[in-house]
Amino acid sequence: MKKIGLDLKLCGLIFASMLILSVILSVFSIMEHGNKVNEFYWDDTAKLALTLSHQADGDFIRTLREVIDEPEFQAAREKALASDDWTPVEDFLESKGLLEDYRRITAVYQEFLEDMNVKYLYIQSIEGPISIYLVSATSGISALGLVEDNADEFAAYTTNVHIDPDVSNVDNDWVCSAYEPIYDSKGDAVSTVGVDIDMNKVMADWAQFRNRMILYSVVITLLAVIIGIILVRHIAIHPIEKLTEGTKAFTDEETGYRPEAVISMNIHSGDELEVLYNETRIMQQKILDYVENITKITAEKERIGAELNVATQIQASMLPRIFPAFPEMEEFDLFASMDPAKEVGGDFYDFFLIDDHHLALVMADVSGKGVPAALFMAISKTLIKDRAAESLDPADILANANNQLSEENDEGLFVTVWLGILDLTNGTLCFSDAGHEYPVLVHGNGEIELVKAAKKKPPVATMEGIPYATNTISLVPGDLLFLYTDGVPEATNASDELYGMERLESCMKKNYKLEVTELLPAVRRDVDAFVGSAPQFDDLTMLAVRINKFAES
Repeated sequence: MKKIGLDLKLCGLIFASMLILSVILSVFSIMEHGNKVNEFYWDDTAKLALTLSHQADGDFIRTLREVIDEPEFQAAREKALASDDWTPVEDFLESKGLLEDYRRITAVYQEFLEDMNVKYLYIQSIEGPISIYLVSATSGISALGLVEDNADEFAAYTTNVHIDPDVSNVDNDWVCSAYEPIYDSKGDAVSTVGVDIDMNKVMADWAQFRNRMILYSVVITLLAVIIGIILVRHIAIHPIEKLTEGTKAFTDEETGYRPEAVISMNIHSGDELEVLYNETRIMQQKILDYVENITKITAEKERIGAELNVATQIQASMLPRIFPAFPEMEEFDLFASMDPAKEVGGDFYDFFLIDDHHLALVMADVSGKGVPAALFMAISKTLIKDRAAESLDPADILANANNQLSEENDEGLFVTVWLGILDLTNGTLCFSDAGHEYPVLVHGNGEIELVKAAKKKPPVATMEGIPYATNTISLVPGDLLFLYTDGVPEATNASDELYGMERLESCMKKNYKLEVTELLPAVRRDVDAFVGSAPQFDDLTMLAVRINKFAES
């Protein structure tokens, strides 16, 4: 669906507003003009009717009304109608002594008829729904005794009364009519004088005025709309279009964000448009600054990422990763793995032959993650291995590493360590536990037990002078020793549930007969299936060694 532009919406609003305003003003003007005209003629007609009522002799009108009811008058009128000669009626009035007065009042009314733009002047006797004409300035003596049924016009009147002026259309003739009673010498209303002012020209002029007002309204509306559109486009639409073009140019994907793309226009309107323009410029400048910062940050992140990749490779190279590690030795099978949570981790494992009959096994976890933990891990690994070349006592090796790492340890890092030295000739395992996880020992018959020290000691590097203890157990061919860091039992799924030792022991019991190279991947798959889509929060480090036979002394 095509969208309607702001300019069309504003133009439509202006047109509708001006049209409504013009119609209201036109209707008001036409009605006000019509009311003023009507009031003027109402007033004139009422005054004229009142003047004529005073000109009439009420006693004469009463006598005239009485005589037209006489049979002689009716006979004279019928004779006049038959011959179209009104002499019999005049003779009758002459016989009654009324002709001279009748001609006098008719002449007066005729004079008013000619001088005052009056269309009809007459005196009529209103009796219920009928009226009887007594004097007419238009029809003369022929109107005398004329009876009309005026039920529609005089239904509300039962005698000769004052009737307010009104403009009406009678047989396509516009007249303004007024009626005033004529009183006799006793003060009784005996008849009514009626005045009909010719309003045809007035109504024609009013219709012409109405048509002109409508035409003027249309013309004024069109002119106002045109002027309004021009002003709106100049004041609002054109600056908005320029702002839109400037914004589109600034966000052009081909050219990208450039300092010269910041809009620059001469908008000093002192209104919201100028505020919008200034805020848009500020926003665009902030975007440029943000893009510049992001570019720098991205470059720095890429550099750090490259360095971390190198650090990952260096850390991986520090750990034994060639398997089988001792292909010439059939006394045991050994396999280890480490999956860091970040590019570099703090966990580490190590295994090495101290001499022909002693195998050192190390599993450790440095507090913290990332580069600091990796550096601390490298130092710890080196100190442990160097001291093991001089001593077969795990407690002595850890005590030496602890004292050296505790010196100037401003960062407060520490490392949990499980260190064991296995005598390959008889299966004796001497070990020392510095706050680490208990290894899992799976016997050849599938029975599982945790290798626990008599007393667990604090992690290495917590404080100098810690007296670590050496513990001893015996292994036999077929036994499997599984070492790990806390990243295995503390692996967490999306519901914040821990993998736990129970699942680990169950997994070991189910898979312990596998080759050690297959056992660790099986454990990892079981952990991954439990964790699901949840992110890895800690390093996963494992080592497994199986005793095949004792070495010859």
